[in-house]
Amino acid sequence: MSWHFESLADYDIAQTCELFATVFGHPITPEHWRWKYQQGPRLGAFNFIARDQSGHIVGHVGASVFPGLHLSQVLPMAQVSDVMVHPDVRSAFGQDQGVYPQLMKRLQQALHTQFPVLYTYGFVGIRPYRLGERMGLYRSRQFCRTGLMTPPPKRALVFRAPCQARAVDWSVAFSDGLFDATLLQARRHSRRPLIERSAAYMRWRYAEHPVHQYQLWAVRTWWQDAGWMVTRHMPSGQHMLIDQWPAPDAEATDPQAQRHMNAVLRQLAAQSGPAPVLASWRIDTEAARQSEPVIGIEIRTHDWQDQIASPIFTPGDTDVY
Repeated sequence: MSWHFESLADYDIAQTCELFATVFGHPITPEHWRWKYQQGPRLGAFNFIARDQSGHIVGHVGASVFPGLHLSQVLPMAQVSDVMVHPDVRSAFGQDQGVYPQLMKRLQQALHTQFPVLYTYGFVGIRPYRLGERMGLYRSRQFCRTGLMTPPPKRALVFRAPCQARAVDWSVAFSDGLFDATLLQARRHSRRPLIERSAAYMRWRYAEHPVHQYQLWAVRTWWQDAGWMVTRHMPSGQHMLIDQWPAPDAEATDPQAQRHMNAVLRQLAAQSGPAPVLASWRIDTEAARQSEPVIGIEIRTHDWQDQIASPIFTPGDTDVY
């Protein structure tokens, strides 16, 4: 069987959303798709599709490129997402001339041509990872597992802790310049690559998300601004830690991150209702270690970026949470 490969046109978005629902088992609207690939402070977006002989879309791969930082230098960073092949043509999924390798080859070439220096990443399950690794496309950078934590005992809430969190409206954070201040810090101290959490990025990614709602928390230690956290109240009832500043510098929980998460939990516990549960990739528990991970990967576009330290990913780096 032969396929035709081309860039995604706007009039094909609706059919690509149908392919998304077929492959992943849940819907996405054209409006959500356009938000993901056409809006925000991006440097570029790439979408390639495969058609069968009757013209139906049977494959897609996309990438969004945003300004990133590494060692105080600008580093374009691309997230590859929505790698999809219709079940009817998956028999050729891993063959050299199959839909998947041909789509990935076109994406690699396009990314490298426009961004000769680029860090490209994504998130996959174990089975897709093994295929990409065999093809020399993927290498593992982080096993992303979710741990859970609950508030400390009530007696520990009586005393005013030195680290405090408060819920903040997004509009207030933008008017107060919260993200301008933390971006300046990131530009000075970015030891690991990370997407610029600029005000424009935070507005697009969280405040104006077309589907999900996010809670922003400002964190203070004693009387000094100490950072921020973003959580999402998940359908399970858990509060997922989606994003944070200071950015993680290690996969396991560090003392500062632990204090900030405890501060958020104390605020959640002060609200009425059942005891809150905070979920995070930053929480290392025995149960989490036993779970199957999502694998944060580097994706090769030309050469591996061996001179660049591995990012520490957060759920906000995905397009899922």
